[in-house]
Amino acid sequence: MTAAAPRLEPRSETLVDALRESILTGRYAPGTRLVQEDLAEAFGVSRIPLREALRRLEGEGLVVISPNRGAIVRPLAPKDVVDLYDLRLALETLAIRRAAERYADLRESTKTLAAQARRAIAARAMPTIFGLDRDFHAELAAASDNPHLVAALGGQWSQIMRVMHAYFQVANYPAAVWHDHEAIADAVAHGEGDAAVARLTTHLSESRDAILAHLRSNGGRA
Repeated sequence: MTAAAPRLEPRSETLVDALRESILTGRYAPGTRLVQEDLAEAFGVSRIPLREALRRLEGEGLVVISPNRGAIVRPLAPKDVVDLYDLRLALETLAIRRAAERYADLRESTKTLAAQARRAIAARAMPTIFGLDRDFHAELAAASDNPHLVAALGGQWSQIMRVMHAYFQVANYPAAVWHDHEAIADAVAHGEGDAAVARLTTHLSESRDAILAHLRSNGGRA
């Protein structure tokens, strides 16, 4: 591996976060072999916290560890995208319906996020854009007032962010994303669960289909 990495204090959470970020942003691409000696030198840590960090990332589905090959960045296949978006639709549909039953009002916070996202798009700051997108969907989940649902969706964000980083760039980031978000928030605030779900379904399905087309045009690889 030739990618540069910041030297870190050997704190477990810091190392996990740095490795996760390197995978999500494509510094370590899908299928890359993660050689422990190289990583230890790149991040300035010993192999003991490194092994623990890799096990943590294996639990998040970002790394595959096998006796023969060691650790590799988990490849991203079209089926992964289909499965992930099926799960997102199921969880977020439930979240929206519960939030709409409560007339949860996310309109102001969504407008604030949308304004920040538009500035980030103008600055071509894709990690910031993805983080703001995650924040909107996380707020929507929290508005369901179901902590188990929030935890279930939260556990998928590493995979969701990896898929977004693998495909979306400023040039192909859909212009209607934040218009969709604001429309969903408005419908939820008015208790219109069906309308909000319909908008969410179109919103996620269009993203899924664009990502799948990209993967298939590249022979099934990110």
